[in-house]
Amino acid sequence: MKRYLQISITACLVTCFMESQAQDETKKSRVDVKASATLTSNFYSSSGIDPRQPGNMQYGIVRASVMLWDMVELPFELYFTTGQTRFQQPFNQFGVSPKISNWLTLHAGYFSTRFSDLTFGDLRLLGGGFELTPGSFRFKAVYGRSRQAIEPDKVSFAPGVYSQNAYAVSLGYGNLSKSYFNINLFHAKDDSTSVKSDSVRVMPAENLVTSVDFGIRFGEYVTLRGEGALSAYSSNLNSEKLDNVKVDVPEFLFTPNASSRIDGAGMLSLDINPSAYWSVSLGARWVGPGFNTLGYALMPNDLLEYSLSPRLRLFGNKLILRSRIGLRYNNLRDNRMATTSRFTGMLSATYQITRMFGIDGNYSKNQIESGHKIDTLRISNVFDSFTLTPRLSFQALGGNNNVMLTFSYQNSSDKNAYTQNLNNVKTSGVNVIHILTFPSSLSLSTTLLYNKTAMDLYTSTITHLSETVGKRFFKDRLNTSASIGVNWVEVTNKSTQLVFRVNATYSLKKYGSLSFFITNNSYRGYGVISQNYSEIYGNLQYNINF
Repeated sequence: MKRYLQISITACLVTCFMESQAQDETKKSRVDVKASATLTSNFYSSSGIDPRQPGNMQYGIVRASVMLWDMVELPFELYFTTGQTRFQQPFNQFGVSPKISNWLTLHAGYFSTRFSDLTFGDLRLLGGGFELTPGSFRFKAVYGRSRQAIEPDKVSFAPGVYSQNAYAVSLGYGNLSKSYFNINLFHAKDDSTSVKSDSVRVMPAENLVTSVDFGIRFGEYVTLRGEGALSAYSSNLNSEKLDNVKVDVPEFLFTPNASSRIDGAGMLSLDINPSAYWSVSLGARWVGPGFNTLGYALMPNDLLEYSLSPRLRLFGNKLILRSRIGLRYNNLRDNRMATTSRFTGMLSATYQITRMFGIDGNYSKNQIESGHKIDTLRISNVFDSFTLTPRLSFQALGGNNNVMLTFSYQNSSDKNAYTQNLNNVKTSGVNVIHILTFPSSLSLSTTLLYNKTAMDLYTSTITHLSETVGKRFFKDRLNTSASIGVNWVEVTNKSTQLVFRVNATYSLKKYGSLSFFITNNSYRGYGVISQNYSEIYGNLQYNINF
């Protein structure tokens, strides 16, 4: 905590100094500084059960942006926490991405950026790079460590993780909101020497992905976008290298071996927007079973999917309709035991009938089927979900009233002849919320919920009742609220849960804001399973923008 305060105070002093310097600068050498800081302290205690999170932890985030001569923008980020556990916060992160004029951005330290949908997009790198965008020309290049090494855990049997380095390059031309094209390249490689302990569960890998993405604008209403990609992936760098390779690839790009495979992927989307009252989008995506990109944390492969998404506005925008239909198939090379198909459908409607009354509705359907020849392994699941929410606003009881009533129904059914009597689930519920707001800033919020879930083996019910009282003080500088709620749960036994929460936020005006909340959770179990415990969780946070 002491180190954290030292860093925060230093950041504030640097910022104040730069602001004072900026006031003395002439227009020719002006320095503008914007910064924000968030300091947070959490505490937790429990009785009757083992703690489910650390007892006390402090962390902070400091962000600053320095503008030099209206040309060079220097953004800074600093993350710090006292909970230095490897799975929560493996390292303190500091990054800077200065933006020089409107055509050059530099990256250093920890940073993230995006190249395309099929190459590189959600990794956070420790390294450097630049982005050049003069006019219609674009050139990007980044390099850094995308993952740090973690030794295998012999107690929990967690596999080790190799340190990984990655680089990406993109060259393009055109207006991204109209017509354009980009050529992208991404490469990632594990350091096979970064894990000291023997690990046979995870092998070091290498990945090279190249793609071309484009956009074509046809007139004012039609836009076609797409991307085609090719991936080379080695699942084990320790495998035997291949000598007779038809295409000679430089080793800094990729080294083929016995575990290597090459595959492709592609996607297309067509957006038609001829009117403010209706539009439609069509999409298609194909990803080969051997296509891999380490530039995204999770990207499924072996799929072919289509989608259709129409939108409609009627009665002067009072009625808004949205829908989506999608189909997905796998087993593209017919090398699996069965082909799985998925259907997804969604229809939502919002109708503001009068100024006081409106209604929302939503229906969705998801279905998955596999054509496995063995009945016991065949999959055939259907999930239906429906919600209907009428809304009403009116003046009564000395204030403004808002009432929302939600009906919900979900049905999950298993069509497999051998498991259908075990996996069918039906859930229905009713939720009522009433909010009463007085001119004095006093507000009352009442919530009543009933939910019933019926399965083949048992039935569970949950009843919830809560009340929240809110009030603002000192010319709205202090915002407070307190809530109390109780849950009655019945499955094979009955249990009661009581939750109490207090919130307060105080505005310090130009010195930021201070917020605090504390929650107490008390649980009492009866019948077959008898367990009593309580938990207290609190949070104190300070925010400032300067």
